[in-house]
Amino acid sequence: LGHHIANDAIRDWIFPEYDKAKKEGTIDFESTPYDVALIGDYNIGGDAWSSRLLLEEMGLRVVAQWSGDGTINELIQGPAAKLVLIHCYRS
Repeated sequence: LGHHIANDAIRDWIFPEYDKAKKEGTIDFESTPYDVALIGDYNIGGDAWSSRLLLEEMGLRVVAQWSGDGTINELIQGPAAKLVLIHCYRS
């Protein structure tokens, strides 16, 4: 349940910050056709680092990685990604 509450908080409190910054023209983010967001992993074993490196070696730009090592700025710019990839150890 805590995981779902946290995701709802991101949706309700963090994502609107991107929309607000975009509307006000204050977002410091230049989009590219290769922007991806890597979501869904706690990165407890460090496997999200490997996945991020592989994606970047393929020429993709990881603009958001969460929740494991994500920063608040990455969470805010996550909606700017062209593609959202779900990364889950159990999956």
